Amino acid sequence: MLTSLTSKLQFVYKVSEKVLGNNLKSNIKKSIILKSCNRNSNIINPFVNFRYYTTTTTISKENKYESIDILSNREIPQSISYFTGKPTYNDLIIQLDDLIFKYRKTPKLKDKNVLPTLWILKQRLDEKLGLCLKTHQYRTIIQKLNQLNIIIPEIAPQLHNFLDLFRRYDLEKEKKLLEAMKTVDQFGRAFTLGKRKEAVAQVWVVEGDGHVIVNGKPMAEYFSLMKDRESILYPFQVTDLLGKYNVWTKVKGGGTTGQADAIAHGITKALIIHDSDLKPILRAANLVTRDTRVVERKKPGLAKARKRYTWVKR
Repeated sequence: MLTSLTSKLQFVYKVSEKVLGNNLKSNIKKSIILKSCNRNSNIINPFVNFRYYTTTTTISKENKYESIDILSNREIPQSISYFTGKPTYNDLIIQLDDLIFKYRKTPKLKDKNVLPTLWILKQRLDEKLGLCLKTHQYRTIIQKLNQLNIIIPEIAPQLHNFLDLFRRYDLEKEKKLLEAMKTVDQFGRAFTLGKRKEAVAQVWVVEGDGHVIVNGKPMAEYFSLMKDRESILYPFQVTDLLGKYNVWTKVKGGGTTGQADAIAHGITKALIIHDSDLKPILRAANLVTRDTRVVERKKPGLAKARKRYTWVKR
């Protein structure tokens, strides 16, 4: 039965080709409609009926020109790697490869004369590129930067200016910034950073009447607990300077205890800037060194860091 059905289908299709002509082949659509046995007289097979129809679409010249204009106004990507997953990373690799190929024949420094270079850290590079690089991707970038760093700076100054964007920091600039931070400014203020647990405090200390302002509020209003206020004033009590300096701080992160200890750490460093002779006294009181203790993390399967759940026999 299937063979007879296929032969009939082939016969009908050939007849339609001859009748409609070769130009209308693409416009013919065949629709197979399942029908019952007693539907009409055009049935070839008792259960299958064929119906033929043509579709013609007319497009005016104006519509053609409008469609061409829409396609021409599309934005053309400027980068080769626009359609890749990480176009900025791929563009950087292409740029580094082009520089390696460009300076392949230039004289290079020997391994003994090459100074060790500290390149930018992965986190900072992620921020610059706006990506989350994988470890092997970061290593490939560093490897290509090391290949370019061997080239003599006098021959290719523009190249080394480009490499400066990826260097971690300049030691001379860092030393100057540290020295500037360890001195009193033109208004007689000493600026320091204090840290404790998750809290970070920016502290300005200047000679005054003993006022302490924390995030725009008086200390007594910001810290309700007496122990927090005592820990802030403890550096002044140790050095017998209570009521001789004004303190203005901006603190964030952590709780009240961590913020109070962070402010005390910043005040200690500021007092040393004002008078370096106070350092032995403050060190004897264990105020100079930052307290690195933090809360131990909770362990899986335990109630807390060390505490276990109560064992019940039944």
